[in-house]
Amino acid sequence: MDLAPCLELDAAAVDPDDVGPTLARLTTGWRLRIVGPEREVLLLRAAALAHGALDEEITTEITTEVLGTGVRTVYCAACHHPFPTTGTAARCPGCGTDLDVADHVSRRHGAFLGVPR
Repeated sequence: MDLAPCLELDAAAVDPDDVGPTLARLTTGWRLRIVGPEREVLLLRAAALAHGALDEEITTEITTEVLGTGVRTVYCAACHHPFPTTGTAARCPGCGTDLDVADHVSRRHGAFLGVPR
């Protein structure tokens, strides 16, 4: 049984830019639970990792958005530009490369990998 203090964030209501100050107030032994739509959960999780949270401290629960449907953030492997899209193929607005959207999710970037065709 895990008795560590837990901070639960509603991914649809929290701005990823606000994660740093929130995490700075926490002490050793805390846990972070992020709940919400897939895209927002992934972005908030990436922001928490960027501000020093560890994988072991974070749990997530996706409430909507099943793989292959809805808006997802894609990370372009060609130019490293993240952008929102739907479906399994997209054109990167950063470099114009046609991409296949892989099922691989980068926890660091909070996005699905866009692989050049």
